[in-house]
Amino acid sequence: MNAAARPALPGPRWLRPYAHLLGWLDTAAGWAIVVMISAMVLIVSTQVALRYGVNSSIGWADEVSRLTFVWSMFLAIPLGVRAGAHIGIEILTVRLPSKPRDVLLRLMAATSAALMIIVAWESLQICWDQWDEKMASLEFSAAWFILALAVGCAHSALHLLWIVLTGKPCNPGHTGLVSAE
Repeated sequence: MNAAARPALPGPRWLRPYAHLLGWLDTAAGWAIVVMISAMVLIVSTQVALRYGVNSSIGWADEVSRLTFVWSMFLAIPLGVRAGAHIGIEILTVRLPSKPRDVLLRLMAATSAALMIIVAWESLQICWDQWDEKMASLEFSAAWFILALAVGCAHSALHLLWIVLTGKPCNPGHTGLVSAE
């Protein structure tokens, strides 16, 4: 693809490598979600067919389908942050002038990013402490459930940091977090 055909990256020029990183992470998360949901549907469908069709079941199906569900949800959260799709209360902010609204948006994004970093860090600590604990039906660590939280929060923090730096989500044309002017 030549330079003229590429879509313009949002934000200032010095943030373009960061925008590329976010784009790469978002693409990887999107494909991982597709794979996980597909695996979950296949496993659950097979489990139901076996249970009702031949009166048998797969011992690990419930745990693996739950794990794929947890991972797909925590990978999707940062994509919602990017799109500005998460619920927000705008009773006050829509009535503010542009500058104070921008300051408030960046302050809330910074606070949210800090909280996401804390949750990601604490989740990693729990993973480390509980890595030896195995799942009931598989010889895999139960900490994989908690690792999904750490990954999702870290990725969300990167999107929130983008909002702090630029004042809008890294999704050109979408105004979910930034009121249209």
